[in-house]
Amino acid sequence: LKQFVSEPVLLALQADLKSILPQKRDVSILFADIRGFSAMAERLSPQELSDMLNLNYFTPCDDVIFAFNGTLDKHIGDGIMAIYGAPVSHGNDAEHAVLSALRMREEVTRINAQMIEAGLQISVGFGVSTGEVMAGVFGSKRKKEYTAFGPPVNIAARLEHLAEGNQILICQETQARVRDIVETERIDACALKGIDRRIEIFTVIGRKEKNSLTKGGPVV
Repeated sequence: LKQFVSEPVLLALQADLKSILPQKRDVSILFADIRGFSAMAERLSPQELSDMLNLNYFTPCDDVIFAFNGTLDKHIGDGIMAIYGAPVSHGNDAEHAVLSALRMREEVTRINAQMIEAGLQISVGFGVSTGEVMAGVFGSKRKKEYTAFGPPVNIAARLEHLAEGNQILICQETQARVRDIVETERIDACALKGIDRRIEIFTVIGRKEKNSLTKGGPVV
């Protein structure tokens, strides 16, 4: 079952089925997506593309999500969606989401160094948004999944789409919760597709030297 649902969802299922029923939760949503994936797919055989994605992208990024107490929501093509704060909240979920993005970026750099001889390089954009969502098990009798719906999901997806390769974009609410642990830089507010208000956007530069979370992982 762990191959189909994330461990937090599995533990919540085992402890209390009511915990995964749709309910309002304060969460941070992370989206990640490879830049130039279509061009890469044209150059590689289906087997080569599958191996590259599974071994050099999904596996290391998914491991980071679990290490920082996130719930792996889904893989969408070459995209990844993760939830921090549901079904289990750790109180500093925005920090975990942003530090996950930073660690993923580091992993991509490490993997690129290993793949350079094969002529392969991955460039990933990240988006993180924080706020209230409806999180729980949704679906039909044919198929159900644990996921989240709400403005933060849409904003995180739009920020990821806006991000350049290796750039981490976060919303103002996320920035307010992580400004003590990471360096950020404000980007001009802009209208995001499907969002009827202007969003303050920040790009994450990196960790501050002194913070409450260690470089090796979260303190839990």
